[in-house]
This record gives sequence, structure tokens and C-alpha cells, in this order.
Amino acid sequence: MSESINMPSKSDLPPAQRAALATAARLLSCLVTESLVRAIYLQLANDAGLGATGVAVCLLGDVSAMEPQPIDQPYTASNILALIPLHHVPVFKHDGADPRGKEIGLLDPMDMLPLVLEFVDEVVVDGAKHAALATAVRHSLIGPGWDLAGSPPLIPLRSPLLLWETFARSMKIQPDIIQDITAEFETSILWQQESFENPPNAPQFSDPSIVWEQSIVEGHPTHPMHKTRMFLPPIREITPGTYDLYHTKLRFVAVPRDDLKITFDFERLTEPLRAAAAATAGKDLPVPDNFVVVPVHELQVAHIQAKFPEVIVFGPEFHLPILGMQSVRSVIVPTAYHDLSLKLGVGIKLTSAVRTISPPSAYLGPRFSAQVVPALTMNRNIITVARELASVVHAHPDPDVAKHCAAIVREAHENTSEERGERLIVCTSLVEKGHAGEGGDEYAVIRVFGLDTEEKRVDWLDKFVKMFFDAFLPSVLHNGVAFEAHPQNCVARFDINTKELKGFIIRDFGGLRVHQASLKASTGVDLDFVEGHSIIADDPDDVYVRLWHAGIHNHLQQLIRVLGLHYNGKGWDLVRKHLRAIIPKDHSLYAAWLSPERKTFPGKCFMRMRFQGMYRFHLHAPFPNLILYEGIEQ
Repeated sequence: MSESINMPSKSDLPPAQRAALATAARLLSCLVTESLVRAIYLQLANDAGLGATGVAVCLLGDVSAMEPQPIDQPYTASNILALIPLHHVPVFKHDGADPRGKEIGLLDPMDMLPLVLEFVDEVVVDGAKHAALATAVRHSLIGPGWDLAGSPPLIPLRSPLLLWETFARSMKIQPDIIQDITAEFETSILWQQESFENPPNAPQFSDPSIVWEQSIVEGHPTHPMHKTRMFLPPIREITPGTYDLYHTKLRFVAVPRDDLKITFDFERLTEPLRAAAAATAGKDLPVPDNFVVVPVHELQVAHIQAKFPEVIVFGPEFHLPILGMQSVRSVIVPTAYHDLSLKLGVGIKLTSAVRTISPPSAYLGPRFSAQVVPALTMNRNIITVARELASVVHAHPDPDVAKHCAAIVREAHENTSEERGERLIVCTSLVEKGHAGEGGDEYAVIRVFGLDTEEKRVDWLDKFVKMFFDAFLPSVLHNGVAFEAHPQNCVARFDINTKELKGFIIRDFGGLRVHQASLKASTGVDLDFVEGHSIIADDPDDVYVRLWHAGIHNHLQQLIRVLGLHYNGKGWDLVRKHLRAIIPKDHSLYAAWLSPERKTFPGKCFMRMRFQGMYRFHLHAPFPNLILYEGIEQ
């Protein structure tokens, strides 16, 4: 089957409808892939110009049961959560046993047409334009195991919020959790709508790194709260379009020295910030004796004042402009820093996590950078670790309070890349489209690198995958250390003249996974960390799970799909080729990832984690092992 790299366009839909579908698609993707609902693939009788090859029937019910409902106990419309027309065949479970059709093991939003259907006894004004497809879908449900006699009409999804609430009630989730998650979905839809209504300009290869950081239209491909922006009180409520999170201000506070935990030379490294702020204000910062100046995000001032009454907040005249990177809390300070940047604690919930800096993270980052990074086995021509050089965090006994007053000084290789003849591009931005301006409706990686044929895309991906594994596997194989190499943490380094990939920069240590015994045996280094930190792996398999999710399931899967090399299996052929070249056959990672018996692998479950209020510690469920995927032709 030939594979189109231009998926069915959503751009002709109104932004509000596109935003609702973006959330619905991610929610359904998680529910199916995390085995929270059972989904059956039914092939449509014929395309007939409808654009769909089949439909995913998402069923409510007890997914913990080993066997599906017997065929002589037919499903009715009340058992069906949603029906999703698909333009390609999804990834199936290897052990599915439903006689009605193949059970779906992995459902990705890019499998889906921009339409979700549901059985509802309600009149829909624009339902007629989907009538032919709805009729074809309904026809696919005629047969043994289905009983739709007297069922309501099949109409386009009314709201992802109603979809979520229907599922949550069926699972008997606590009402307060349902309400909290509903609020997160609401804000995600609103901020996604704003992004669709006012998209950033299509980034060009000649643009500096910060332009690429700020070019994100949608972001995470499968996280159901992918655009959530919740501002925790006492930060004022901010509606989309009224505040630019990428262009804001750095403010300054003074904290008694005895109330801070300072790691390394934080005060020296932040001196340029204080000097620049004083120059902006035209006067010196009035810092009392035995106080330390801490830079804070302007939105965080409200939290500082409410939680730390002993802290002095300097007036707004002492400020500096800052440019937010994709994560919002990591910022560059163009008027004060050239080769450094800041990571700031901000009381904003993005996706499902509050973007503060925990005391264990403030403690670990500089120590890991100074002690562990130099000892790791890695090709330093290919992989550069953005070291965290110093940090500060409040000493409040409650870590959930302390994390609101914290900052990290980090290396900023992006700011100096042109001096080295490199263009640095955060990998998330490569798989984005929907930008404003010429070429904005095409994926950036295809547009910028001229990948207008399958041959060019295969060649480009071949080089990318090889270098990706050369960068991130050695520390796993030799030291038991996995970086969280998802595309937001990875910055690709390209030759500024030839556009050839030269390597990667990896940043952020919050998602590290470290097996202490392997690290000690290979380097002699004892990891210095706060007891109970989430980065500690129980065994080497735990390390493999982290890199599989971040690097394979998240990073490479989306890139392979965007390049049109998923359904034909060609992208995964390249993954297997390069893994076999770098992983010794007698290493435990080879069996973990490449053994034909490893049909599934523990995948990170965003929805299961959210039900339990988890984000630092992960929950896993068996996902199809995409490393073994051979496409739908074979």
C-alpha cells in the first residue's frame, strides 16, 4: 500500500472544531493504547471516495476481562463509546481474540480521519455532510456480535468533554477527579483553538533556535492534555490571547540566605542578570545583608508573595525581557546571557504537571552534570549534554511549597550555535505543520529539507536514526543511564551550510533513568541524589523502558509517521537495522527490544497516571512493540 505523507486535511474545519478534535483524538488514542477501552477494527466494504479504509469501534466495558464478550452476547449502541473512521490500518494486538474483528493495540491520532462518530438521539445541523460515511460505518456493524436494532442516529462527536465524562462514569472514577480532568481538557481546547486561530509563522532553516522553539502549533502527539494551561492561584486566570507566554519578563526577589539551598556558584552565574536589571532600572538592587537575589518568572511573583512572606520582591522596574522555550519555564535572557539560560519554577500546569522545580531536581541537576556526565560513555562529537551549572531552591520543609521558589542556571548551546557553524532545531518543531505563511501547511521537516520523494525521506531518516542511536544508546548499554530523549528534550544540530545532521543536544534531567549499580560498576561514580528521587531505576529493564517510551514510541514513531514511512514499514526497517548494528546480541537490551517474543513493551500511560495524580513516577501497560512492526503490506 502506498502511503501519503499528507494526511486528510483538518484545515478546512473551524478552529474551535479542530481544537475539539485534537483533544478527542488524543484522548481516544490513550484510552485504546493503554487498554482502558477495547477497540475493534472493522474494514469498510469499500472506500467509495469516503477516505476511510475502516473504523475503530471503541467499546465500553470491563477491559480487565481476559476474553471479549461472546459473540452470542451482541454489543448494542449503549456499549459503544465512539467510532473513529481510519484512513489506514492501525497496529493490532498480537493476541486479540474478539471474533468480531481484530483488536487494536495502538491507535495513533495520525491513524484517524478528522471525524469521531457517536450514537446519540440528537439532531445535528451539519450531519448531512458525513451521512455517507456514517451509513458505511453503521453498515459495518451488521453481523454476528452486533445488535443495533432501534439504535439512535450516528452523528459527529458533540464534545470531547462529554466523551470523557461518559468513559469516566463507566469506570466509576471519583467525581472530583472527573471534574478536575474535565477542567484540564477545557483549557487545553481553548489554548489549542487560540493556536489554530493565530498560528506562528512557518519557521525557516535560517531562523535562530528560539524561533523554532516558539513555532509549536499542536505539540505532544498523544498526550490528552497536550495544550493545557492552568494558572494555579494566586496567579490570575489568563485567557488565551491575552498574555504571551513566550515573550514575558524576568523579575527579581531577595531571599534570606539561611532559607535557601544553594548548589554550586549560583550567585556568580546570576551576577549578569542582576547587573542588567540594575541597568534597566537605572539604580542598584537594594539587597540586604545575608540575602540572595533569585530571578523569577513574572507570573510567579504572586506565588512568592503568598508562600514566602520573608522574601523581598523588588519593584517591576527591575526586570529583563525573556523569551520562553517550548516548555515555557525554560527561558533565554538575550540582554544578559549569551551562553547560559534559566529554568524557572512557575505555578502553571502544562499537560498534567505543575511546572515548578522540586528540591530533588534542584539538588540533582548540577551534581549529575558535574560528576556523572563527564564519566558517561558517549560520543561527544555527536551528543552534547546541556549541563545544569547551579541551582537554588527554598528550604521550606514542605517540598510542595519549596518548589515554587527555585531556579536553575543551564548551558545554552543554542545561543552560540552559529559561531560553530550550526543550526540548532528542537526536534518537536520538525514534525509540526499548520503554520502561517508560505509552506505552513506542510510538515517542517519535509519543507525545510526538501524531502519531496520517498527516496529522499528514507535517506534522511536513515541518517537521523543512526545518529540518534549512536547518541543515546551508549550510556544505556555501558552505564545504565537513559536520557529522556523525547523530541522536546532533544535539539538537533545541523550544519548551517549543508543542512547535514551533525548530532544532538540533550537537555533536562527530570526524566532521567539511572541504574546505580551499573553506573558505579562502569564509571566508579556514586550518584549523589535525594533519597526517593524518581530517576532511580530498580533494574536495567527499567532503564530500557524509559528510553523505549521517550525515544522509540514517542520521538521516532512520530517522525516516521510524518515522513510517510510507518504503514509501509520502511521506517521501522531502518530502526531495526541500526539497533542490530549497535546493540551486541549478548546484551540484555537486545533481547528486551529485538527479541521476536517481545510483542509488547511497557508503555507510559498518561491517562492511568492522571487518574492517580502521578507525573514524576510512571505507570506502564503493555503497548505493541513498534520496533518489531513490519507494516501492513507484509
